[in-house]
Amino acid sequence: MLFGLLFTGIGTGFLLLGVIPNLWDALRMQDWVQVPAEVVALELKTNRSDDTTTYRVIARFRYDYNGQHYTGNRVGIAEGGSDNVGNWQRATYSGLKGRDRIQLWVNPAKPSESVFDRQLRWGLLGFKMIFVIVFGGFGVLAMWYVNRTPKPVPPGLPAWQARAAWTDNNIRSAARSTLWFAWGFAVFWNAISSPLPFMLPAELAKGNQLAWVGLLFPAVGLGLLIWAIRQTLNWRRFGTTVLQMDPFPGAIGGDVGGAVELRLAYNPKYRFRVTLTCSHAHTRRTGKSSETVRETRWQDEQLAVVQPGLHGTRLRFLFRPPGELPGSSEGGDSWNEWRVQISASLPGTDFERSWEVPVFKDAGPQTARERIEPRPLEAGSREPLDRVVSIRETGAGLELYYPYLRHLGLAFGTLVTGGLFVGFAWLFHTASGADGFSSLFIGLFATLGILILIWGLYLPGNSLRVTAGRQGLSAVRGIFGLRFARQAAAEEITGIEKSIGMQAMQGNRTRAYYRILVHTRAGRSITAGSGIPGASRVDAIIARMREALDLPGLATAAWSDPES
Repeated sequence: MLFGLLFTGIGTGFLLLGVIPNLWDALRMQDWVQVPAEVVALELKTNRSDDTTTYRVIARFRYDYNGQHYTGNRVGIAEGGSDNVGNWQRATYSGLKGRDRIQLWVNPAKPSESVFDRQLRWGLLGFKMIFVIVFGGFGVLAMWYVNRTPKPVPPGLPAWQARAAWTDNNIRSAARSTLWFAWGFAVFWNAISSPLPFMLPAELAKGNQLAWVGLLFPAVGLGLLIWAIRQTLNWRRFGTTVLQMDPFPGAIGGDVGGAVELRLAYNPKYRFRVTLTCSHAHTRRTGKSSETVRETRWQDEQLAVVQPGLHGTRLRFLFRPPGELPGSSEGGDSWNEWRVQISASLPGTDFERSWEVPVFKDAGPQTARERIEPRPLEAGSREPLDRVVSIRETGAGLELYYPYLRHLGLAFGTLVTGGLFVGFAWLFHTASGADGFSSLFIGLFATLGILILIWGLYLPGNSLRVTAGRQGLSAVRGIFGLRFARQAAAEEITGIEKSIGMQAMQGNRTRAYYRILVHTRAGRSITAGSGIPGASRVDAIIARMREALDLPGLATAAWSDPES
């Protein structure tokens, strides 16, 4: 609490002693009048330290008003102190140097008050606001955090219901916390980056071309503001969204299903994508910093069943995750979590919500009370399966063709990221003439960017044609027209498994892409599929491959407990 009070006091001090007085002076000075004045004294005071140089212009003026003689020494609105925010101090000194007569702004109600420049210094004001928002905001947040009242947990509940959010079967989405985070992060970022546009002209005038990079910060700030506004509009439209699970909790090896009521007029043509993800999360520590890393263990997708509801629309879904996955857990530096995400493109504001849900093995009912038939994404999705893989029966058996130009959106984002890395490396190199450590840093930055660019080109520039039949398996990979073939006889194949090959962030959710590996007695692994979203899609493909190869058994999921 004392720690929060200290930071709040710092922020409040800058607000009351720096920001508000400057704004008030700028407002009241609009009624002041100009009078001729004489420059009596002028000096540019320079203060140098190890890593910076600050300036302060000092002047004294003499003027007459209504027959009375006055002197003044206020050059600008922000009185006292030296700074190097922008070029105002040096530019003002250059403008006054060599001049005997100037025009001075005088307060007609109190002629002893005068100022040379009555314009606000927005860069300096933004710099002060950093302390107001960052220090003050952090202090207020710290005090709120230590005084918050957690939701009480009723006694006598099962151990898995010890988490306050799961005490009853009314699980709230993360929309409200996302909204607060969006505005907090947007305000924080823009407060820090607000002085940069005002400082940029002075840095460019010095020949510092690297200063152009500074424009990225307010550009990102604008994007964050747009994101926060969109989250606000989304909240106003849909409000709190509650998920009721069926069964409760979700059952590993059984059913994970539920229903959500929406304030949305019912329309059977709406398509809501539902994603169920099992992730293992752990805290990775590097020195004094730490970050949470999530690795997707299993993910499946389907379309929600859209029904008339109490508030307009009711969404229902039902998954059957395999029995070898871990249940929900928390505590320490490693835990498992299950998350439901529902999204849809709608007129006006799109819908996107997520819920962390309890999923356990043998903790309750294994099947849903109200049965529904899960709807595959192909029943109206904008990403039909044939964009990823086309499947057909031929005389040689089952043919799977993964075409060129798959995942163009993912490839575009990867190319942009790689291009930014290479562009920054080039900009740093040309601006700084790097040597030693800087040269090594730039080289690593450029190398990483080139590798990302190569991967971005590979994603749409490769194809895969797989033929599975009684004779065996043939896989031909095409990379920009070059062909690479691998084969295995039917009696050499020992198994087929699926595993997550790559993960990508799409908006607020992580999307996992599966690959299919065929194993042989010689220890070889042949890729028979890649970039396939949704475990049920992969299981269906593997089932058809097993039938074509005349292999027994079901699809094998490549998963291992990270704790083992």
